[in-house]
Amino acid sequence: MKTIAHIDADCFYVSCERVRDSSLCGRPVGVLGNQGACVIARSYEMKERGITVATPIWKAKKICPDGIYVKRDFAWYGAVSKAMHKVLRRYSDVLEFYSVDECFLDLTGIDGSWEEMALSMQRDIKEEVGIPVSIGIAPTRSLAKIGSDKNKPFGISVVDQSNLDEFLKTTPVEEICGVGRRLRRRLHSIGVRSCLDYVRTPRRTIKKLLFKPGEEVWYELQGKSLLPVRTVRPQRQVVSRGGQIPGHSSDKNYIFALVMRNLERLLEALLRYELEILKLQVVLQKSRDKYYSSLQVLPDYSSEFDVLAPAVRKGFDALFNLGASYGAIHLIGAPVRSVHFKQLNLFDHGDQRKRKIYEVKHLINAKFGMFALRSATTADANEIFRDKNSDHEICDIEGKFCF
Repeated sequence: MKTIAHIDADCFYVSCERVRDSSLCGRPVGVLGNQGACVIARSYEMKERGITVATPIWKAKKICPDGIYVKRDFAWYGAVSKAMHKVLRRYSDVLEFYSVDECFLDLTGIDGSWEEMALSMQRDIKEEVGIPVSIGIAPTRSLAKIGSDKNKPFGISVVDQSNLDEFLKTTPVEEICGVGRRLRRRLHSIGVRSCLDYVRTPRRTIKKLLFKPGEEVWYELQGKSLLPVRTVRPQRQVVSRGGQIPGHSSDKNYIFALVMRNLERLLEALLRYELEILKLQVVLQKSRDKYYSSLQVLPDYSSEFDVLAPAVRKGFDALFNLGASYGAIHLIGAPVRSVHFKQLNLFDHGDQRKRKIYEVKHLINAKFGMFALRSATTADANEIFRDKNSDHEICDIEGKFCF
């Protein structure tokens, strides 16, 4: 039988901030998004005041005037996450970097008490890294993930055949990863309200309602492991970069500079993962449900600035309307393939020379900062580059499976 642990950091962003500033401990802390406009994470003390994720900063300060609000720093959070993994690899090399604050460990075949091992993991991470974690240990990853959330914060939950029915009975069906409001309503409509109801429902009914993923969970909740701990992330099918425009804008040069900034970030990702794309979609968004896109087909698969930049310019010019105000931009590259796929022309060394230039730029930016060298077309958004915390987004943290 498999034994899988799910390790979930408690209030991860806030915990990371407390590692480097102990004066934040025990106080209501909110972590702000890229432009400082809203709360994206909060401490338990701030949760008790009624602050929710996405609360605007002006409203948060009104509800919790004594709160401490800090801007997010994904470069730091990524470093703390890797430090946590270093500790956990002492227990097992089979580790899945699920998200920046979560991971799975395959502990199959390791002798000892699971409660004692979980306590040891908690203690080592708290002492060596400085953050609290909650841990679930079970025969499957689905049960382990639910278990880690059972006794938060700084809790432990061990599930085996002796307590499985009680565990499922006391777990609402919406605690299953991937079951949101829509799926919850569908399950409730057939009388499935707890995880025990879920496994007692005929498999065919679950598969008809939730398809193959729902069927896999049906097996997993019974302690039958179908979903392995994955140590290597599959090749990306899409590479994208984008984000909000501070306060909306109708300034064409400024917005294009932000688009080019995200092209720089997209090219950095393509170089890092040794990928190239065939099509590039430029998206300008006016509001949450109002956006416009232009799909540009490249002459061939490419990861070169000289090829992608004209495509971005063409797509942007086709979309932009003078006087219109835009709130977000996105660049989406697909399909994707490895740069090692294409055959090299022995008589044309142009691609190789250009790639060497891009690699040198990558090394300089890795040493001195992501945008130490950047396109002159980004100059109209210089104020964005002055905030170094804005250089890194969560998608820039390498290796994780989930956004």
